Amino acid sequence: MASLHDVALIAGVSKSTVSRVINDEYGVKGATKIKVQKAISECGYIPNQVAKDLKSQKTNLVGVIVPRVSSHATALGVDGLTSILDKAGKHVLLASTHQEHQKELEYIQIFNQKRVEGIILYATHLDKTLVNAIQTSNVPVVLVGQDGSMHNIPSIVHDDYRVGYEAGNRLTVKGCKKIGFIGVQGDDLAVDKLRSQGLTQALEFNQLSLLFHARGDFSIESGYETAKEYLSKFTETDGIFCATDRIAVGAIQAIQENGVTPGKEIKVLGVGNDELASVCTPSLSTFNYAFDKAGENAAKLLLERINNQGFEMSKVVLTFQNVERETC
Repeated sequence: MASLHDVALIAGVSKSTVSRVINDEYGVKGATKIKVQKAISECGYIPNQVAKDLKSQKTNLVGVIVPRVSSHATALGVDGLTSILDKAGKHVLLASTHQEHQKELEYIQIFNQKRVEGIILYATHLDKTLVNAIQTSNVPVVLVGQDGSMHNIPSIVHDDYRVGYEAGNRLTVKGCKKIGFIGVQGDDLAVDKLRSQGLTQALEFNQLSLLFHARGDFSIESGYETAKEYLSKFTETDGIFCATDRIAVGAIQAIQENGVTPGKEIKVLGVGNDELASVCTPSLSTFNYAFDKAGENAAKLLLERINNQGFEMSKVVLTFQNVERETC
């Protein structure tokens, strides 16, 4: 394997000059750079990236923490952020927490040890422990999906309260009066709390009350089991707002098993415009979230922090679009 010494001999320069060329330092003539680069190519020398990083104090690594890699939202978000980070010469280290809160804390610590330049965290909750871990991180952290602005944490969020309110309006316009909500764990402020609060507010405006607030997880199976349970308890249900499309797909299955037609006797709405929404039967009415734009904005915000720009706390709220299909 070729060494720095070999490159120096071929190029006819000192090892320190070769090192300066490799690290793109000032003070090396253009002609000398060309000779060194040619020598590197001829002998097949591979620079020690770890040594370069230690010298420059830059690793060009960004840590991305997601709740699960199989999610439609995660896939679009990662596509969005990598498109921005690639252009900036950054490489992504991806970690999945499998929706375990403790894993979020662990990966923040691990990424700090790995000397990443910044972290993008797709959080499913926001408690004191997580806020402290973010605030004491050695590198900047940008939140996606949860609002950390009250703790001076830069955040990219969707308009979850408003989407809940719009869901209530859409269901009542379709004639629904007995409306339930299937959410997720209660400590998920965005997906469960804000969406349910918006729904409740819209129903109250229309002089209606929320029939039930059920909780499961993000899976189709959970949507099915939860809907099955609550439809047996609340047989008068004529509308269901589900916190995610995957939950809604499961709810559709449970409704059909009851001999009822989703979209007719019981209206159903989801959130996210998952690929499943357009291919399930009947097709799911939902709200389209700009998950790719969330990733792009998170990457841009993080790059500003890495480059010591934009020190003011930033919060970006992304809008949504109504998607009308067969279930509502």
